[in-house]
Amino acid sequence: MRKTVEEIIETIKALKGFTKDHQVADLLGMGRGALSNAKQRNAFSFFDKFAELCERDNISFDILRRDPFQSSVNLQITNTPGTNEGALYGNFVRVNVFSLTAGDSAQGLTEEEPIDTAIIPRELYNESSFVVQVCGDSMEKLLMHGSNAVIDTSKKNIVSGSLYALKIPHEGNIVRECYSEPQGLSLIPYNKNYPTSRVMWKDFDPDMVIGKVSCSVFNVFR
Repeated sequence: MRKTVEEIIETIKALKGFTKDHQVADLLGMGRGALSNAKQRNAFSFFDKFAELCERDNISFDILRRDPFQSSVNLQITNTPGTNEGALYGNFVRVNVFSLTAGDSAQGLTEEEPIDTAIIPRELYNESSFVVQVCGDSMEKLLMHGSNAVIDTSKKNIVSGSLYALKIPHEGNIVRECYSEPQGLSLIPYNKNYPTSRVMWKDFDPDMVIGKVSCSVFNVFR
């Protein structure tokens, strides 16, 4: 997946040790206003000048690529025991599991009847956390259908490249990797059979964010 224009500009700045966008514009030989406009519209209108820069300075076109699914690196995945024996002591705790498709907020989800229980490491669970069961294949093979995900409702500020549970109008509750971009919030599924979508900033409501997905939990030997 190609980086956004803002990310491309930031990459060039990092390569050249620049701190200002206008330094990139001067390097590319384009107007500063033109680069600012391209950044705001996320329009890669200066590709030809970028290609000239790559040829002149021996820069690989690979810098255009966004690292594939950054959250696959950030997301913690753990296997835990699925039986009672020894699980309720020491480093593990049994918690309720809720359906992600129920309710329209963190409070609404946890007010529903739990659909299961899971055993997870105590260190992964705090007073702001709850556990949901993943339904569907839009996030395979990162979050498999039937696996449990820990949602931290205290972390709602979007950090690009992280997974979040969200409530999206006309879609319901979903989990997606999120990227904050100039025009809006991009929601990226792990399964490439599903399309990337975007919530424009004018339509974005912070209450859409249920919380950050901090961990995927598989209980074994259930």
